Amino acid sequence: MRQASGAQRLWGAIVVAALVSTAATVAVVLVPALRFAYRQPEIHVALETAAALIGLLAAYLVFGRFRRSGYLADFALCYALAVLACSNLFFAALPTLLDSGSETLGTWARLAAQLLGTTIFAAAAAAPPRRIRLSRAGAIAAAVSLPLVLACVAIVVSALEGRLPAGVELVPTPEASGRPQLVGNVTLLGAQLAGMGLYCFAAYGFGRKARATGDDLMKWLAVAAVFGAFARLNYFLYPSLYTDWVYFGDFFRLAFYVAILAAAAREISSYWETVSRTAVLEERRRIARDLHDGLAQELAFIGRNLRKLDARDPAVGRVAASAARALTESRRAIAALTKPLDEPLEVALGQAARETAEREGTKLDLVLAPGIELDYRRRDALIRIACEAIANAARHGGARLVRVELRNGRRVSLQVSDEGRGFDPATVDTSEAGGFGLISMRERAHAVGGSLELDSRLGAGTTVDVVL
Repeated sequence: MRQASGAQRLWGAIVVAALVSTAATVAVVLVPALRFAYRQPEIHVALETAAALIGLLAAYLVFGRFRRSGYLADFALCYALAVLACSNLFFAALPTLLDSGSETLGTWARLAAQLLGTTIFAAAAAAPPRRIRLSRAGAIAAAVSLPLVLACVAIVVSALEGRLPAGVELVPTPEASGRPQLVGNVTLLGAQLAGMGLYCFAAYGFGRKARATGDDLMKWLAVAAVFGAFARLNYFLYPSLYTDWVYFGDFFRLAFYVAILAAAAREISSYWETVSRTAVLEERRRIARDLHDGLAQELAFIGRNLRKLDARDPAVGRVAASAARALTESRRAIAALTKPLDEPLEVALGQAARETAEREGTKLDLVLAPGIELDYRRRDALIRIACEAIANAARHGGARLVRVELRNGRRVSLQVSDEGRGFDPATVDTSEAGGFGLISMRERAHAVGGSLELDSRLGAGTTVDVVL
């Protein structure tokens, strides 16, 4: 249920991005009154600079992710973002700021580098979850290869500069900007369509990965790819990318990099969440070790020595039972402290129930609904109530089989039932271990805002129902 809901939100975000982009593009094409062309070289420089900085930041973060995961897809994504960022920086932002460089070189070199980066970006979306080994020397070689690739592109384009046409021969005026104007070179226009297709492929690929893994980075990359595809479509209809004019495609391109920035921010947040969880887990394990080596050992020692005393003495029996319960609680606390923080409820409950049943010498029938999300207090209360009910069924009811059922309807419910000897609840002595266990279960349920109902009859077994 949780996975299906996450998948719906994911595809909902992608569909909303696509619908908004489609509506905006159609409105621009069909409504001539929409005037949006402005001659603003400064805005183009700012956009290229922002694109380069965001791309480099995202590439750095994805490289850190690759070092942790080792996945080929993460490495390809890092390289793609670096290529896109550096092409913006070296072929657009810096030449404009320094007022140097050929317009033809800037157009075709940048076009080739952007198409290369987009191709690798799409390949990263389709790459299988395969791990690769990259040594330190390999990482340095990959970093060095990036400027070499861009230098090769620049050299090839420079060598052909005399044969290459202008990318956009006729710059549209604001008065004519209300309709599509396919005034770019046919190769340039074809490259924009190719880029659009690659971004559409990437949106689908990253969307599938996000749905399969629940990775927020993949979700934001899918949304970014949608904006990237519509940016290329608008650059096909209104070739402004290689001019001083700001057109509607530039807004889609800005949205692409904003989504990339959101993906980078999510990756930073995910990293710190992982670091925090690791620190908490390490502290929990330390406490578990201290409990195991200290308290649990001392309780086990007390229990062993109490067996040497007079078993007919009621006081000795009560102390022995209390020591056994304390030892059980300490073992349960140790087990809880060593479990992963994000362990699903059905897994944690099933493991605790099986350990209790094995310790008490009874069998289990588990029917646990998956995907139930509860906060720590309610999770812990349910698990403890289930374990106490199983122990009571085995110790006091002589049950050979205990059924544990966890359901998720309007409210979360837990039912523990057996076909043991049963008892009359009205005659239970609360000073005894079993009677106090019933009170403890009811108090645990009430403490987390739930309720507990008990149904038991002599010779007809016992049923414990908890509703949260």
